[in-house]
Amino acid sequence: MEHARDASSIRVVGECRVFLAFEAGFAIDLARAAARLPASAREALPASRRVPADSDFAQKPLRVVIERAPIVVGAWRTEAAVEATLYDFGAVSIAFRIPFADAPDALRPLAALLWNNAALASAARAAVEALLTTLGDAVTRPELRSGAEDYVVFTIEPASCDVEHSIDVLGRETVAALVRLEDAPLAADSVADAVASPIAYGPHDLAVVDWAAAIVIDAEPAATLAVLELANVQVVELKHLDAELDRGLDQVWHMANDRALFSRFRLRANLRRLAELELEGAALFDGVTNALKLFGDQHLARVQRAAARRFRIEDWEKSIARKLETLGAISERLEARQSQYRSELLEWIIIALIAFEIVRTFAV
Repeated sequence: MEHARDASSIRVVGECRVFLAFEAGFAIDLARAAARLPASAREALPASRRVPADSDFAQKPLRVVIERAPIVVGAWRTEAAVEATLYDFGAVSIAFRIPFADAPDALRPLAALLWNNAALASAARAAVEALLTTLGDAVTRPELRSGAEDYVVFTIEPASCDVEHSIDVLGRETVAALVRLEDAPLAADSVADAVASPIAYGPHDLAVVDWAAAIVIDAEPAATLAVLELANVQVVELKHLDAELDRGLDQVWHMANDRALFSRFRLRANLRRLAELELEGAALFDGVTNALKLFGDQHLARVQRAAARRFRIEDWEKSIARKLETLGAISERLEARQSQYRSELLEWIIIALIAFEIVRTFAV
């Protein structure tokens, strides 16, 4: 009952981060991009006792602040500036900030409004389009895809919340509603699943990570936010790569089953296209999955694993790996077919030369 009284009387202070990730091109030259965005900076993981010295991005992303008009979301509004984070493998993440100072239950309508919020998605897309115009040829094969992957993080200042008992103080149902972006009541199983695996480094921080949103209670949340933002970016990139491989496999099956009269003359060009698709897919897959390496049982690695589990990243990786293996197997078969065509051609050339010699002998 003490926690119930606390939940009705406390006022949590913090901000809501809304991340929207876009596939914007095949790759981004971050050095050239930085030269065209003077206010930007390459950012490493923030220094912290919770971040091992050897943990960092393989290629430090580029972050730039963009001035945009505030967007009204119910009783709240975004700050005037948004942050854009550019990754070398062609992704751009837009982050909106929505400050709040409310009772925990009062945040549930905000959570529900942030589910697939069309106004934020439209503003984020406009920001990425403007960035692509500014970046020009710093982006290889620029193409802004139609879909965006969104993720919400409620960051709460520890001073406004009893962190040690925060889930009970905030209310288990409220915590579950916030990380599921729901205002309606949830079933007991859903509540239990949503709050099942809280993550903490010390007595004054806590992270609850779910598939739609997360709650981070921390005085220094920057590193945790960077990990969650990257995980969201990885999802949009893996979905994009999976779809590209699906389209590529459809083309490959047509190549493999091509029985037209001149199909063997198109085989070399088909093999070249297949090799390009296989190499580009493998390069993007490696760039996305190895963008940030966190091992062991340290705090950020636990956050990363929780996000990967909730986002089903491993399932996407397995799907992509299977399709890359399939492309490799088909490539080998087509190469074997090309070798067979070459052997047949050589045989016909030899037969023609023998016939020519026989005819020339009799002609003499």
